[in-house]
Amino acid sequence: MSAGTVYVPAAWAGEAGGPAVGYDSLRALLESGTVAPPSALCVDEPIDDRLLALVPSGCLLSFPGTGVWDLVDVDRAAARGVRVSNIANYGTDAIAEHTFALMLAVTRSLLQADRRVRAGLPPPDCWGTTLASRVLGVVGLGAVGRRTAQLGAAFGMRVLATASREDSVRWAAGAEGVRLTSLPDLLKRCDVVSLHLRYARGDRPTLGRVELASMKSTAILVNTGRGGLVDLTALTEALASGALAGAGLDVLDPEPLPADHPLLALDNVVLSPHVAAGAPQVRRRAIAAALENARSFVHSGPTVDVLR
Repeated sequence: MSAGTVYVPAAWAGEAGGPAVGYDSLRALLESGTVAPPSALCVDEPIDDRLLALVPSGCLLSFPGTGVWDLVDVDRAAARGVRVSNIANYGTDAIAEHTFALMLAVTRSLLQADRRVRAGLPPPDCWGTTLASRVLGVVGLGAVGRRTAQLGAAFGMRVLATASREDSVRWAAGAEGVRLTSLPDLLKRCDVVSLHLRYARGDRPTLGRVELASMKSTAILVNTGRGGLVDLTALTEALASGALAGAGLDVLDPEPLPADHPLLALDNVVLSPHVAAGAPQVRRRAIAAALENARSFVHSGPTVDVLR
């Protein structure tokens, strides 16, 4: 292949028009030496350090999502002269809505209710809990965290949040019904905790055993960020013992879970397979943006979405 080629995953071939590369054959392609700068590789899977070492300097890795720090070592890529691009704000509404779908499924015990109906069981006198007047903790006020905070306020929830970036602090200062606090205070006071932080491969979990133990026993945890933000062993133990009331998880570490993982046997957790941003129109938007980044890089150099 000539220099300046855009390579795309095989699953995108119908709408992308570039040379299609299956993930399993990506290593063989890179080892062949046919990828030359300034080519761009659109990738939809993790790039480990061994695979990254094969990417030529001066090329681009274009991801169709926002959170790429657990998919590739961005700093290592930069040191090798490999650029990395992501997509900002492509699925904000979809992910925030999925956050609330999980939140409602857990608090209203929807999976158990569905099973009762299918089994022909009578309705109980009392069922589930409400969100109104509860305290929502939003950990991280990026685009999705902000939208989640707004939805929480619309549900009549009181919203506490953590923020480290200056733009997030400014946004919270002007947002009605949102108050900033520390993570320990948020965990101690909130009825629902929702995670919306960046996670890089190898980072310590934001919520480990100590942090989970500080939450109310009646609280629920929702994670549509990254699985590595939570110590899954500690979370499973907390849910099994009743130290935590429930959880709604779209992301896990590892993904997928082993078939015998004890989390899968629990009735107080609702799971979805990393699909918060998976609505077809959102997916198409992400792929189109990743392709645009790749084509722009090949034809004119770095784009606004290049991280390094």
